[in-house]
Amino acid sequence: MPEKKGLSSATIGLMTGVALFYDVLQILFSWMGLGWFIIPIAYGHFWLWFRMRGLKFFTTKRAVWFGFGVPLEALTAGIFPSITGNVLRSAMDYKIEKTLPTSGIIKS
Repeated sequence: MPEKKGLSSATIGLMTGVALFYDVLQILFSWMGLGWFIIPIAYGHFWLWFRMRGLKFFTTKRAVWFGFGVPLEALTAGIFPSITGNVLRSAMDYKIEKTLPTSGIIKS
């Protein structure tokens, strides 16, 4: 397992901007009936980005969020920005975990 590099506030901001870009792109593609095509590309991109930082994007702890987010994204044709929500949830989870003392309160 690679060493955890963590996420800086600037990286989280950049991730949020890219996630918003994917959500807007999905809305634009939904007019052509291809909005669903963006979902695997976006989640694959963020999986790779988190992996390069030594972190996990998909975990069992976040399975509930992804379980609601992906179908909601598909059913609303991209109007609900769940890609951004899932990325922010994952990034902030690591940020909070880093700032809190390791007392065993938050476990990955």
